[in-house]
Amino acid sequence: MKPFGKTFRGMKSVRYGASRFLICSVILLCCVTPLSAASVTDGARKFQLDNGVTVILKQDDSAPVAAIQVWVKTGSANETEEEAGITHLIEHMIFKGTPSKKTGEIARTIEASGGHINAYTSFDRTVYYVEIASAQFDTGLDVLLDAVQHSLFDTEELEREKEVVLEEYRRSLDIPESRLSRAMMNLCYTKHPYRRPIIGYEETIRTLDRKAILNYVDKWYTPANMVLVAVGDFDTEKALETIRDLVRNFPERPGKVPSRPEEPAQTALRKIIKNDKVQQVYLNVSWHIPSLTHEDTYPLNVLEIILGKGKSSRLYSRLKMNANLVYSIGGGAYAFADPGLFSLDATLSPDNIGAALGAIGKEISKITREQVSESELTKARTIAEADFVFDMEDMSGQARTLAFFQTMTGDMYNADHYLDNLKKVTPDDIVRVAKKYLRPENLSVGILAPEGTAIALEDQTIISLFTPVDQAPSPEGVEGTEGQKKAVMVVLPNSMRLIIKENHRLPEVSIIGAFLGGTRLEKPGKWGISNFVGDMLTRGTKERTASEIVSTVESWAGSLSGFSGRNSIGVTAKFLSKDLYAGMELLADVVLNVAFPQSEMEKVRDDILADIKAKKDRPTAQLFDLFYKTLYPDYPYGHPLTGTTETIRSITRSDLEEWYYSVAIPSNFVLTVVGDLKKDQLIPYVKALFSTFLSSEKKLPHIAPAPAPLAEAREAHQNRPGAQTHLIIGYLGVDLKSEDNPPMALVKTSLAGQGGRLFSQLRDKQSLAYAITAFRRPGLETGAFGAYLACDPNKTAVATAAVFEELNKIREEGLTDRELVEAKSYLLGNLLIGLQTNGSQAMQMTLDELYGLGYNNLPKFISNINAVTLDDIKRSARKVIVPGKYVLVTVGPDKAMPPVETE
Repeated sequence: MKPFGKTFRGMKSVRYGASRFLICSVILLCCVTPLSAASVTDGARKFQLDNGVTVILKQDDSAPVAAIQVWVKTGSANETEEEAGITHLIEHMIFKGTPSKKTGEIARTIEASGGHINAYTSFDRTVYYVEIASAQFDTGLDVLLDAVQHSLFDTEELEREKEVVLEEYRRSLDIPESRLSRAMMNLCYTKHPYRRPIIGYEETIRTLDRKAILNYVDKWYTPANMVLVAVGDFDTEKALETIRDLVRNFPERPGKVPSRPEEPAQTALRKIIKNDKVQQVYLNVSWHIPSLTHEDTYPLNVLEIILGKGKSSRLYSRLKMNANLVYSIGGGAYAFADPGLFSLDATLSPDNIGAALGAIGKEISKITREQVSESELTKARTIAEADFVFDMEDMSGQARTLAFFQTMTGDMYNADHYLDNLKKVTPDDIVRVAKKYLRPENLSVGILAPEGTAIALEDQTIISLFTPVDQAPSPEGVEGTEGQKKAVMVVLPNSMRLIIKENHRLPEVSIIGAFLGGTRLEKPGKWGISNFVGDMLTRGTKERTASEIVSTVESWAGSLSGFSGRNSIGVTAKFLSKDLYAGMELLADVVLNVAFPQSEMEKVRDDILADIKAKKDRPTAQLFDLFYKTLYPDYPYGHPLTGTTETIRSITRSDLEEWYYSVAIPSNFVLTVVGDLKKDQLIPYVKALFSTFLSSEKKLPHIAPAPAPLAEAREAHQNRPGAQTHLIIGYLGVDLKSEDNPPMALVKTSLAGQGGRLFSQLRDKQSLAYAITAFRRPGLETGAFGAYLACDPNKTAVATAAVFEELNKIREEGLTDRELVEAKSYLLGNLLIGLQTNGSQAMQMTLDELYGLGYNNLPKFISNINAVTLDDIKRSARKVIVPGKYVLVTVGPDKAMPPVETE
């Protein structure tokens, strides 16, 4: 479980979602000096300002980045029935202007400073946050605190933003998981406001006005209800003085204590079963559990890991890996300020509903009567330790942890007590809480099934499946140091390239091993084979079975998985540094000795086929598949990464082997390791480890020539009944090495984001869409560029014309001086933010080297971005955005939409 910060699946923090993070135990391992519990808050300082604002500051100079967050102690659960959705609407409106900043200027100022600003709403809190280059720290503080204190809530802006929120509401109606989640929360809670969706209802959103918002803000947005946390490369004393100055006129008022109706104890099974327009079954089973500050939180945390976290968890191992009854399964304890839920989600075939419920019930029954072994308990603790270490990698993760404990438990130092208490959990505690909470009379079951599916599940049948049989318990049988060094690359005797970067800040390492591959090197009739191979890489070697690989990796609390994209295929791994060499040996075994066992192949085939089918439940996935098919009719990029039902069914084991070994040659392999390691020790180890990976004269498969420029407009539509139309207007883009790539990166940046033209014009000013952005995808021979939005079907024609208008303005007029400066700052600032983790750095260097840019390409890319001129923007935009030579695709209700392109 992630007891502090987790929200219910599908009901997660509205708008952009709260990051889920694990506050977990750190145990003493016999051969390792652990990260101490005290280091959770080490270096953090807490201050109480005169007006009541709590401030937490932590200096960290490991990256030139700062994270600033304001947590307001109010969420949707503090609303009345008539106010449903007001907290979330206020979260939208906070950035819509202050006396000193106009609409759009807040986001634009942050993005122009190389950062990003956003917010989310949950049941119990509202969070506003900025992540920014530390050189602009004061700007981030000024903008965020100005917005939180002085938002205007302009009446006209409010009406426009309500339309945006309604688009967001409609968007959620098109997502099966959201529909089931909403139904389950309403089923599980009969009195408590957690039963209401955070976003509210259409009728309440429409009736909310400025007076209601001002009353709500006056009641809940008080200094005593706010916690400001900042972590990053800044001076604490100067930061504190700046904060004091920025809130000096924020008057002291007592914080309100929410009064919420208590949820009555559930005394009998509840269920909801619906036939819906879905392609697979969506299943949820939930039990009530206490609030996050209850002492049972600690054993419930461990129970979550044992039952539902990871591929070696009991449910995944037995229902997915062994019995293949589900496509996916997982979940755990969702702890709120008031009593929460222990909830499990699964997707599966309609044929397996009864069997899957029975298997889940069997595992629940077993854990209520049989102690877990010490080894299983130890593994759960190790996973908790690793998750904690990994979450502390970036500034935002640290800020989030400190803010959560201060806001939701009353003191950030409770993080340290929590870690200590988690270490005390025993096998008896696990049995006790399982018996106490996972009872049939405390159970709610929800099922969304495809239309026409007959489901005969009587209450007594479900109760019997989840009733434990009484039986006596029977037991079943580096610390890092600060400092980073420059990356180096070594070409080994077999021609493979090894990239190493030391970073001793945390005791962990990330590893990427990749080949050129992907959709680009697939043959006609075998579309999806690269993705198929990527999924098979960790499913067994000549010496290890799939279950042995999973068990080994999770015993280290690490991760190891295959990946595949349009241009590459490989393996990514993450381990605590104490397991680096064992992890490297395992990764080498996977790369060199993958066995493609037939039994695992059939499981993967079923998963891919299920994923292809499930795309019909995801309109955005359908849309992008349709876009690339229309843009690249005769080029590999035009085929979906997953392949098609027909191609996946036709692929054989020999096809997988033949394709993999056609790309798995040393000269086509890049291995990157970043983290807490010693270069001089690792290089000879890797050289020996890959000594049997012999150089080869083989050449890569034939590569299709780049597609010709579009000769005319292409349009395509896919009918999909729903609340929104999703559309893309796109063009052939440029390749990675093109001189036009840096300018087009800046064009995309100027269009996208909250400070971008599309957001400003179509969302802020015209309320045409909630979701709107620009995208670019440079490839190795060609690329794609375009704009995406989702809107009310009745607004499709107007929205399409508005997008064309903005794209043509860029083509004809380019950017202003200010827009270019801001785009550069935003792009490069977010690049730094995105490269805080070892894993992100490893992937960046691996792909840059693999694609012929060089592992040390980053400084060159930054230089090229800084060198772009306004003339470069116009030149490149005119090459890409060509009137009459576009692709327009839509997915939604049969269109009543004339194609419109403005000049």
